[in-house]
Amino acid sequence: MATGIAETSNSQQGPQGQGASSRTKLVQRLLGAGASLPQFLNDMLGTMAVVVAGTEAAGFLLEREAADSERVGLRPVAHIRPDESDAETRAAAITAFQEIIAPCIRQDKDGAVEVGTPDAGEPQFCLVTLLRAEGQIVAVAAVITRCRDLERARQRLLSMQLVAGYFELWTMRRSGEQNQIVARNHQDALQLVSSVGTTDGFESGAMNLCNELANRVGATRVALGWVKGRNVKVRALSHTEKFDKKQELVVQLQKVMEECADQEEPVRYDCDGERSDNVTRAAEVLSRQQGGNSVLSLPLRGKEDVWGVLTVEWAPPNKPSAQTAEALIIASSVLAPQLRDRYQNDRWLAVKVGHSIQENARLVIGPRHMLVKLIVVLVFAAAVIITFYKPMYHVSAAFRLEAEGRQTIAAPFQAKIEQLKVKLGQTVKKGDVLVVLDTQELENKKADADAQYDAKMIEYRTYLADPTKVAQAGIARAESEAAAAQSRVCKIEIEQGMLVAPFDGVIIKGDLEDKVGTVVKLGDSLMEIAPGRALRAELSISERDIQELADPIRVGLNHAQRGKLATTSFPDRDIPFTVERIIPLGNAKEGDNVFTVYARLDANPGWLRPGMQGEAKVDTEHRRVVWIWTHRLIEFLRLKLWL
Repeated sequence: MATGIAETSNSQQGPQGQGASSRTKLVQRLLGAGASLPQFLNDMLGTMAVVVAGTEAAGFLLEREAADSERVGLRPVAHIRPDESDAETRAAAITAFQEIIAPCIRQDKDGAVEVGTPDAGEPQFCLVTLLRAEGQIVAVAAVITRCRDLERARQRLLSMQLVAGYFELWTMRRSGEQNQIVARNHQDALQLVSSVGTTDGFESGAMNLCNELANRVGATRVALGWVKGRNVKVRALSHTEKFDKKQELVVQLQKVMEECADQEEPVRYDCDGERSDNVTRAAEVLSRQQGGNSVLSLPLRGKEDVWGVLTVEWAPPNKPSAQTAEALIIASSVLAPQLRDRYQNDRWLAVKVGHSIQENARLVIGPRHMLVKLIVVLVFAAAVIITFYKPMYHVSAAFRLEAEGRQTIAAPFQAKIEQLKVKLGQTVKKGDVLVVLDTQELENKKADADAQYDAKMIEYRTYLADPTKVAQAGIARAESEAAAAQSRVCKIEIEQGMLVAPFDGVIIKGDLEDKVGTVVKLGDSLMEIAPGRALRAELSISERDIQELADPIRVGLNHAQRGKLATTSFPDRDIPFTVERIIPLGNAKEGDNVFTVYARLDANPGWLRPGMQGEAKVDTEHRRVVWIWTHRLIEFLRLKLWL
């Protein structure tokens, strides 16, 4: 690490000469053709190291872990280290470089990072420069250098950034070269299209195409085959006006073309034995028969079908380059529709009509496009069903179960709750004590009334013995009777202070556990009791659906509508019911006007409880599916537009 990179060069050459040599090599890479990205990065990294007097340098390419991921990896492509280090030491150095570079990538900026100060000498800095192409970071260059302070390190970083400009020039040049190749391929394809478009028919167009293509790519022979049924027939050969379709060469060409058409992808076999990844058996046989020719077959296809095949041969040692093969693939995709139009237009009118009928029949009853056909059949069946099928139309409504025949237990007088005998939800029998009220005050009143009665009776008897006090005797008699009546009232109220169940049932309302000892007033509701199994459903029917329900009172109970309901707790259990009564007065509820409809349950499974809620569906009449789906919208439009 202490020895500079400049020391690894020729000892007779100074630093300026070394820098000039590195820059010259870099410019040669920039101006030369075929320089790869790793090669150019390696030369540019060496130039940077010389410019900043670096002791070690490394270059990395950024690799994204996924196409839509923001996480990137650093792949080392160049590592310059003057000493003869082993692989483990170099791997540790690469890892250290990656740890230093990662924060710079996250912050998207260059940096000068101090990496340590030795015991003697100047501190070390890692100068990091991000290399961009079209605004995106594609590579990173990092150089270790020694300098006296951070300010000096930043000055050297500016020199590295100047050298990094060569990278942008190189990427621009490579992009320009690629654009030229693409433009040239497209130009060749357009010229080939014009060679077909300027002819009068399919045969002459195919002949012109084969001749033009053979001249442009330097091919020995170009053959064009067209699919007929399940086979491929050779229709044109370059520089050959007429040929025998049964000769051995034509038969082998047809086998090569059928091999390509069956696979629906290019088939290539070169003179040096290289081949494409698919099946190339027929192409290999043709190559051997023709003295080792390189063979390239390209399918002429539309969206789904292969219409024809183009086979190109080169005599050894020539073979198609990657650019030539790519250009031919582009040309085949552009030429296929042109050749198909020429082929179809050249047929007789009767043949065109027959083929049209055949193709349409194949589309309708053939094995292809089964998904589309299935969708069409399903759509037609659905249209028939929604137009003619008449299922039962149901009116949906929310419901709540209520106890039928429930009774409220009210306070008979104002008193304090002394004792609670039952709890909410408890089952009781007729005569069971429910609540005991404090009757001490009533008992005191009764005792006072009894005492007053005794006193008035004594007065009455005293006045009755004196004939002159007959009037006073009558008054005393009346007061004694009033006291007796007051005593009887108090006795009755005392007896009512023990509230009992009027019938067998369940306590459905009235939780008084926390009210024991509190005073209740006359008439206050203490609890409600309902028969155990007598339940009815209270439906809330919207105003827009109430006309679908017939009033059982008007049409008779024998014609009452029926339906089913399901509770929220058991949505999978349907319970039948019969509509009993419709309340004709609507109530505003949750932004809608609803009518209350009472329904009698045809069966009580035993697990139903008052207060349960859910959804009910009332049967109305059979309606068409299209009406069921659209009547809401039609009614809305009629109401809003007065149609």
